[in-house]
Amino acid sequence: MTAALRPEKNHVQLVDAVASLRARGIPARALMIGDGETRGAIEARAQARGVLEHVSITGFEQDVRPFVAAADVAVLTSFTEALSLAALEAMALGKPVVHSAVGGAAEIIAPGSTGLLFPVGDTPALVDRLAMLADGPLRSAMGQRARAAVVKSFSESAMVDAYERLLLKLASPPRSVSIGLRVSAE
Repeated sequence: MTAALRPEKNHVQLVDAVASLRARGIPARALMIGDGETRGAIEARAQARGVLEHVSITGFEQDVRPFVAAADVAVLTSFTEALSLAALEAMALGKPVVHSAVGGAAEIIAPGSTGLLFPVGDTPALVDRLAMLADGPLRSAMGQRARAAVVKSFSESAMVDAYERLLLKLASPPRSVSIGLRVSAE
């Protein structure tokens, strides 16, 4: 998870998911890239759930790419989100994203293809999505599709082309519209 450690990012939900996955026999670990005000609460929750040694917090990192590249899956458990740059960055690195169904997540993630969505705050659903991605071939295929989707829609050339089309449309003279009016003589 790449996100500032703030309440709305809901990092403790990922801690709970790691504990649940480990209880299922899945050797899950969490790598949280960032720092912030909820660090103590996250560490306390990991301690209380018995997974402190399976939850790592890097602190602030200038370049998150090596950390994201080391992960199998990117997770965002936010209560609120606009369009997540962290999700796009992870997808660009070939990682499937498991994201709460909030904000623009549905615009960038094709569920079952490039990642998975789960209802906000629904830890059992998050755990189920992550358990699905414990399957290496599925995770790999989803990550490849995630990268292709980002290149197609969010790469620099795709964005420049989209802006160019928009600007040309806006600069074009409006089409004339004729309105027929029928007048009857009575």
